[in-house]
Amino acid sequence: MRPRSACGALAALAALAACDSLPGLARRVAAPPGPPPLTMGPWLLDPGAATMTVAWTTEVPSAGRLWYGTSAPDHLAIEPGAGSTDHRVVLASLSPQTQYRYRIEGADASSVFTTAPEPGQEGPIQVLVYGDNRSNSGDHALVARAAAAEHVQLALHTGDMVVNAREPDLWRTWFREEHDLLAKTPLLPTVGNHEITDSGVAYSRWFQHRDRPTYWSVDYGPLHIDVLDSFEVAAGAKPHIGGVSEAQKAWFEEDLRQVPKDRHVWVLVHQGPYAHPAHARPGHGGSEAVRAAVAAGAKIHPIEVVFAGHEHFYERGLIDGLHYFVMGGGGAPLEDPDPSFPGVQAAQKALSYATVEVCGCHVRGQVKDIAGKVIDSFRLSDCATPCATPGFAAEPAAR
Repeated sequence: MRPRSACGALAALAALAACDSLPGLARRVAAPPGPPPLTMGPWLLDPGAATMTVAWTTEVPSAGRLWYGTSAPDHLAIEPGAGSTDHRVVLASLSPQTQYRYRIEGADASSVFTTAPEPGQEGPIQVLVYGDNRSNSGDHALVARAAAAEHVQLALHTGDMVVNAREPDLWRTWFREEHDLLAKTPLLPTVGNHEITDSGVAYSRWFQHRDRPTYWSVDYGPLHIDVLDSFEVAAGAKPHIGGVSEAQKAWFEEDLRQVPKDRHVWVLVHQGPYAHPAHARPGHGGSEAVRAAVAAGAKIHPIEVVFAGHEHFYERGLIDGLHYFVMGGGGAPLEDPDPSFPGVQAAQKALSYATVEVCGCHVRGQVKDIAGKVIDSFRLSDCATPCATPGFAAEPAAR
């Protein structure tokens, strides 16, 4: 037998190399795939002194994996159950009022969040209130960017995020434009009439507690926040007709019975008890059902303020002893308010949002437009007891 020549050996090696490109062999030697990239999120839900929920979506099903920690993301949390495209990882046993850094496997970057103060702790805390984005993406993006720059601890959304909840592309745009805010700030949203254009399916998927109705409450430091549903599907609500069930009213009253008397009680709802558009139209203005529910609740525990939306303007008023806000300048096509109506204390047609500071028994706030101009300032609560933040109670603010 003739010895193999150098050329023959090289040819054999080349043949083996060619085999590596065969589809079957390539599948055998390929590295395992990494985590899929995020398609929406992250966003933060259910803030507590010891807990936080991190939510996000992926294009393909996977096991949700998240690293978190105070100085570095060095603890691993894994979502239970089979792989999914919709992820919610609940972080527990956290320290109150503490900043954590977190990183989702598959995300481009890490982010941070801060846990809530212990219930009843005086603060100070700063809360954002905004809403009615309605898929008007250019103006919504401007409001979201300005709001994110406030670096608040908590965000309240008055509803109507997208114009049609059935359209996935609208939700992808909404989450993209909210990213800088919601990756760092836990969100408490209420159901708007545009959230029930798909009978509430998308809202439930992205935001609702999986074991609770669309109305619920949370304690956040000195605050007790009741999130009500003025377009409750179970009560027969439709996109242009509100509804509040007797079950929701009964729950609200029972919830208020459990709240300590010194706690600030805020109500978040889409269609509030009062609103005064310059041009009346069916289904708009204040909700009689919400007005009755709030009045009944106020007999059990003082209600400091109601934050609502639905009308596309800013309005602040005081009627029958109740402070109320209409925060509907989050990007939807703007409308004209009626500033002359009795009880209206401030009203403007402006893309806007509010920041509200709470420290002990003191509550004050400002409303800004997208250029950062203060268009209104207010004080909701005051007392002789000094606030822990120097100068907080001393600064003047319009009532």
